[in-house]
Amino acid sequence: MIKRSKGGGGLSRKLLAILLTSGMVSTGALANDVYVEQVGDGSVVSITQTGAGNLVNGNVGGTGNTDDAAVIRGDLNNVTISQIGVGNILSMILNNETNGTGSTVVVSADGNSNTQTIGCGTALSSTCNASIIRSEITGNNNNTVQTLSGNVVQSKIAINGNWNNVTHTASGAGAHNGEITVSGNGTSLSPTGITLTQSGATAKNAVITSNGNSNTISVVQSD
Repeated sequence: MIKRSKGGGGLSRKLLAILLTSGMVSTGALANDVYVEQVGDGSVVSITQTGAGNLVNGNVGGTGNTDDAAVIRGDLNNVTISQIGVGNILSMILNNETNGTGSTVVVSADGNSNTQTIGCGTALSSTCNASIIRSEITGNNNNTVQTLSGNVVQSKIAINGNWNNVTHTASGAGAHNGEITVSGNGTSLSPTGITLTQSGATAKNAVITSNGNSNTISVVQSD
């Protein structure tokens, strides 16, 4: 299923995609899809997927396709995406041709295979100014990647249970704040790992809380 909405300039647009789909795909699995492209300022994007294959996509950091999109482009946008059970997978990039400013993004996965990837200000030479990015995962294979570029970027990542894995990168001239909490588990040949990298000329703040076994934590902060 594809939901797309476009608006020019400062025009506010609202895209509401609540997905509770079920249907057979070629593998025999039940499918949820959604490939979103929203263009415009002051947008509200709300997506809920319950059960089965899940997705959303944008294929950020992948090899492309399946059917790309998952782009939120503009300023002052508000994005909430919730995936409840089974396949999960979310990929998304937030940007604008110049500056993507003041976005609030909350993405969550509750159970099963998980994997979230968010880029903000990392395409079209844009920046991710004054934006708040939150990833929340409860249970199962986990793994989340955030790549944020801009001024005054705030990030919160919380993972509770099972294999874990977090990679957070923030760059740009402004202040960066990264807060990561990982609670419980690790394995299938041992994941649980946290890598946080912050670079830029001004203040950087990192708070990491990890509770579990065989933890590996790497923090790099540089000008």
